[in-house]
Amino acid sequence: MTKTGDEATWRTEFERMGEKCTWDSVRAGYFEEPKRQFAYRWLTNQALEQQRRETLTIRYLQFTLLAAVVGVVVGIIGVFATLQ
Repeated sequence: MTKTGDEATWRTEFERMGEKCTWDSVRAGYFEEPKRQFAYRWLTNQALEQQRRETLTIRYLQFTLLAAVVGVVVGIIGVFATLQ
């Protein structure tokens, strides 16, 4: 079992290296087993966080599109109301 201090050190190292370099190091077998297992957990968490950010971005995009459509509809109604 790894110590919490080791995991904190590894987390800092992986964040410095980045996801791609960490993946490459795991695949190449550069890490010993405890560090490799932690790397898999860290990479999984990074992927989940990226998926959460993408989902949030899509929601913001949908809201912005809806607001734009509502603005156009209100504008058209305003033009028709002014012409009558």
